[in-house]
Amino acid sequence: MPTVGVFAAIFDKGGRILCVKQNYGLKGWTIPGGRVESGESLIEALEREVQEESGYHVQAKQVIGVYSSPYKDDMALIIQAEIVDRGEWQPNGEISELGFFEKDELPQPMHPHVVRLILDAFERQTGIIRVFNSE
Repeated sequence: MPTVGVFAAIFDKGGRILCVKQNYGLKGWTIPGGRVESGESLIEALEREVQEESGYHVQAKQVIGVYSSPYKDDMALIIQAEIVDRGEWQPNGEISELGFFEKDELPQPMHPHVVRLILDAFERQTGIIRVFNSE
């Protein structure tokens, strides 16, 4: 059974997407999200991960797509979410920076697979299924 993650595509009123910079691994940029924990629903995991990584409280709106990386035994659900409240946030061991970015000004470094799913979100597509067969 693949590891399942949920990630949020969150846009501000100006149409920019929220990205977070990881403070571990390759220290790259991504969208907020993470692994679903045992006993947790996909929506609960999404809300928890976004709040932990950004301080934002969100409500899930619609599924953008399912992204699979069989070579890593990994699957991610990308969900468009809407901000309903803002809590406190400061850089921590997991996330060092965050910000909203335009489609043509995405922060770097960012993995090409992350860029693809962000572009799908900007295009307002839904029901996408993508399989990434290599890094």
